[in-house]
Amino acid sequence: MSTAAPVTTLDGMLAEHAAERPGDAALVLPALSGTRTVTFGELQDRVENAAAGLLALGIGPGTRTALLVPPTADFFVLAYALLRVRAVPVVVDPGIGLARVRSCLNEAAPEAFVGIATAHVARRVLGWCPDARVAITAGPVPVPGTRWLRRVERDGSRRGPRPPVPRPEGVPAAILFTSGSTGPPKGVEHHEDGLLAQAGLVRDLYGLGPGDVDVATFPPFALFGPALGMTTVVPRMDPTKPAKVVPARLVRAVRDTGATAMFGSPAVLDRLGRGAPAGTFLPTLRQVISAGAPVPRDVQRRVLALLGPGAQVHTPYGATEALPVATIGSAELLDLPDDGICVGRPVPGVDVTLMRVTDGPVDELTPDLVVAPGEVGEVVVRGPVVSPAYAERPEATAAAKLLWDGRLAHRMGDLASFDDEGRLWFAGRVAHVVPTVEGPLYSVPCEEVLNRHPDVKRSALVGVGPERERTPVIVVEMVPGTYLTGETAGQLRNLAAADPRTRQIRTVLSHPGLPVDPRHNSKIDREALGRWAAEELAS
Repeated sequence: MSTAAPVTTLDGMLAEHAAERPGDAALVLPALSGTRTVTFGELQDRVENAAAGLLALGIGPGTRTALLVPPTADFFVLAYALLRVRAVPVVVDPGIGLARVRSCLNEAAPEAFVGIATAHVARRVLGWCPDARVAITAGPVPVPGTRWLRRVERDGSRRGPRPPVPRPEGVPAAILFTSGSTGPPKGVEHHEDGLLAQAGLVRDLYGLGPGDVDVATFPPFALFGPALGMTTVVPRMDPTKPAKVVPARLVRAVRDTGATAMFGSPAVLDRLGRGAPAGTFLPTLRQVISAGAPVPRDVQRRVLALLGPGAQVHTPYGATEALPVATIGSAELLDLPDDGICVGRPVPGVDVTLMRVTDGPVDELTPDLVVAPGEVGEVVVRGPVVSPAYAERPEATAAAKLLWDGRLAHRMGDLASFDDEGRLWFAGRVAHVVPTVEGPLYSVPCEEVLNRHPDVKRSALVGVGPERERTPVIVVEMVPGTYLTGETAGQLRNLAAADPRTRQIRTVLSHPGLPVDPRHNSKIDREALGRWAAEELAS
């Protein structure tokens, strides 16, 4: 009987796989010509050397460290090395815009800055992290005035591996910033047990582990791959622009590696389903996982048409603050009535309830705040995947966190209802409810009605006029090559009038390209769109 202590960190999980299978492929990465492979043993050696080198530079337990490195081998080395020394990686998606990146970094106030050459140029020119005392350059080009990662690793190799030290009590394992698609980006504090719970659920829900090959198009999710013993394949693409991925490159990545799983935002799946070369068949790919926004059923069907029998598209529901919360596979979803967005049942170990929409902070979830069965309410979640706080934002923490039977819970800011089978049906964001004379309109159910028109690519419900009694307006983005003619607008108004959820909507506008978040290219900025609609109607 083994008496070994259980592994309680992601870097510890990687070390176990490296010890058991040092020659197996951990990473498959784009190279100047084709791809290059990094084995588990090679990755672990680099992590150990980098960790020793970081400690020598004073980057250790509790050191907040900005990490602005694309998903190269250096990204995985640095992420696991920072976890190894119990530092706190601060991760911001550069796709949110340079001004927002500066705001996020200055708010988190990292003591160290690790990035590629262009990130260091931006740091100096734009004033990122002015108080950082250590600067390290990743990538092939060193930057004057910084430490080059290669030399940090060489120095660490001479010092030898250091045993892991405990993380200071109360110090998070990482700070991951939200995309800012529904408000200003916020730094979400994740602790070691929460990251382990997330990795464990991904493994157990989708049957992933050693022997699986995962094509990962989203760096934060890709980070779990080595810890779970999977081969992580990074396709040739710009992860900050998922809607511009070249479908043929995804197909090639799957075929060349025999990939069994793929993670991609709805925008990536849409590009793959619409743009895969004629005759594409991917029989090895059995699990496709997509999160960040609802995945339309037609997108799922187009992707499934490329896969073999028994393959599924899984759509976990959650947020940076708590993921996964619920999940559903295409085998179940596509058999349900096509009259809304079902995000599935709560995952094991995570409790979900629905709270009456309430402005302002709530200290405790009391029985009178819980909505009746079948009613729409705000999603409240508790469980090991729930993050405890926002970094440097006590007011935001107070607004989002509450106690549920004495345990910490998180208000998702989303609306949903439960059906008789315990499945959650997503109804949009609390902030996107349009109050009208006849009652509230929920964004997603209304948009689902209008999205049925074959010429509509996607739509968004916004409100115009006084805050408490707004005029509902549907803004549509048309399928390329089609236009909102008078006839089409009439058809859309008829669709709205025929459904009780949308019968109040009589105004339809066309927008050339709905504003969406850069991370997933799916979440619509309804606030900006509402201002645009008001100007259009006033002109």
